[in-house]
Amino acid sequence: MKKIFLFALCILAVNGWPLAARPSQGNPSADGNSTSGSMVAGTYTPFNVGEIKPEGWLRDWASIAARGMTRKIGEDFTEFRRGWADPDQGGWWHYEQTAYYTDGFTRLGFLLDDTLLINRSRRVMEAVIARQRPNGYIHSNNQKYVDSWGTTDVDYGLYWSEGVFCRAALAYYSATQDQRVLEMLKRVYRNFPLFKYNVRENHQFGGGDLDNMRKLAGLENMFELTRYTGDSYYADRALQVLKAYEPAYIQTWVNEKNFLRTAMCHGVTYNEASKLPAIGYIWGAGDEWLAASVNSYEFLQANSMLPIGSNSSNEFLHGIGAFEATESCDISDFMWSNIWMARATGDRRYGDRIERDAFNALPGAVNSSFTQSLYTQAPNRIPGFHLRIRDDGTYYKEMHWPTCCPANLNRALPNYIINMAMLGTDGSLLWLTYGPAHLKTRDGRFDIQCETDYPFRSKITFHINSMPAGQMLRLRIPEWCDSPSLALYDAEGKPLNAKNFRLQIYNGYYLIAPKSASGTLPHTISLRLPMQPELTIAREHFPAYKGEKAPSWGMMVSPDSEHGLDGFIDGGAYACVSYGPLLLGMSMQERPGDYFDINEELWHEFRYALHSGSLNGGMLEEKDMPRSFSWRLDNAPLTIDATAHLVDWQPDKGDPVMPTEEPPVLERNINIKLIPYGFMAYRIAMFPFVSK
Repeated sequence: MKKIFLFALCILAVNGWPLAARPSQGNPSADGNSTSGSMVAGTYTPFNVGEIKPEGWLRDWASIAARGMTRKIGEDFTEFRRGWADPDQGGWWHYEQTAYYTDGFTRLGFLLDDTLLINRSRRVMEAVIARQRPNGYIHSNNQKYVDSWGTTDVDYGLYWSEGVFCRAALAYYSATQDQRVLEMLKRVYRNFPLFKYNVRENHQFGGGDLDNMRKLAGLENMFELTRYTGDSYYADRALQVLKAYEPAYIQTWVNEKNFLRTAMCHGVTYNEASKLPAIGYIWGAGDEWLAASVNSYEFLQANSMLPIGSNSSNEFLHGIGAFEATESCDISDFMWSNIWMARATGDRRYGDRIERDAFNALPGAVNSSFTQSLYTQAPNRIPGFHLRIRDDGTYYKEMHWPTCCPANLNRALPNYIINMAMLGTDGSLLWLTYGPAHLKTRDGRFDIQCETDYPFRSKITFHINSMPAGQMLRLRIPEWCDSPSLALYDAEGKPLNAKNFRLQIYNGYYLIAPKSASGTLPHTISLRLPMQPELTIAREHFPAYKGEKAPSWGMMVSPDSEHGLDGFIDGGAYACVSYGPLLLGMSMQERPGDYFDINEELWHEFRYALHSGSLNGGMLEEKDMPRSFSWRLDNAPLTIDATAHLVDWQPDKGDPVMPTEEPPVLERNINIKLIPYGFMAYRIAMFPFVSK
């Protein structure tokens, strides 16, 4: 546990603080358990789409996205021109992929007040509403889907793709309050099938089962319908379905804590299925359901989480390695799942994970103009190295096949912004993740501006223009931060005495509240989260199957397979450098731009290894934030000097790994420059480590 120091602040007990209630979240019972149609105490809900808007460098990035892929995909590629408005596509996968895209451009449009994107979303919603059948069906004209909808004997992709689209429809309703959309959603989920887990003799819960359970993704929409409508029917029906899977989730992940079969799984599937028990917990499923999700994500962290902030998934979970890749869909899906985990718990670790994903893996998956993307990325991207994971997927392209990843990437940035702040069942305002933004609610109760260059700088300033009397503010202190500090000011910028407020550090948050129910918070709160370069040393960690390292593409099995992973095998030692939530690396580029491996002029020495003294005496250089921010190589706002050894390392270009034995040192203490991961198209971010 890292020590946390509080400077010049008065520490007071938090119990009994006067807080404003939020009726729309329902009324938890005295023991903290949910009553029908309400949320469990200690859980959180986001603000409406469009009530938090990006500013500063975050708005620059969002605007680049809107001008780039988020706009152009729907203009340049046939299947996205109409997307979900088109009822004549044959398979469900078209509707899955275009639903991702609809969700992304809908959310981003309302964040930026982008008329083109908003109108595009409106046209899709109106087309779907117009074709909805009396029984609630909104999918395609595919007769097989028409006939099987509403039954449990159905291709899982029908309900999976429908659930993804209905997320977009819920976002549209949240932004517009269009009752036609809400009524459409209510009809969709009024008779959601009562699926049950198929318990089979001598069968263990595995990755094949999880893949089939993508059909349950719509349960999250049913819980949200209860939140929006106050009608407990939808949450109750969702709980009925979820609890039918108790033999899988609770027996395997809580009682047995056995993940070796479910680890043989597609990464998107793992994320989508693992969050569902926690969502059920929010609406009263019980503590063991939260434990199921918490356990599953801790297993993922320990065995498949890459330093870039997203899980390995090429396309199946495949451990931790410098050349292990994450499928770009997982950047969005891992973030979305951790947003739900934060809503269920308020635990700061999920905020840390969301930030690391957003500030590393996401910019690493797109070019600086947000016009091209990678299907898969690995922490180390060296020209000439091929990773056996669809080679063209490691190149920047305007579109990849299948089209899910380019479409899904459009969800990540708006979801980060929308969920930066949340309201708790106790009425408190939780600020989960950071970046320049402005929270301004339609009802005028909240008007708070977050002014910052975070994560490139440590200072975060909140200007509180409006907030209900007696309200508590929770500000997350990241786990990596050893010495946070807080200062309070009035509207004229004069320092305020902390003793005039209730103030405490509790469970990784600054808790700030007025002393009375009629009191207000300071006009300005200045939070500092000092960052230090940190060297992490570990070993690559790969899944083992039948006594050997599992195939490099990872593995997924059918529900009836007898096999699971044997466990995990440690590989060679590696070292990486972090600065707050940012992963740093050494660029393999000579100049900004987007390149393919065929450009031989990019080749230069890569065989560098870090050592325990690599950061000793290393200088941090902070450059001015660019006036127009983008993740271009020459725009990096900070660099860190380090030293490395040149080593004799000759990785297999077809299946590269860290050296399993410490390599000989050829030359010592060479100066290298480290910059944030997201600014580099080609880089080394996980270095070999030498101890001598």
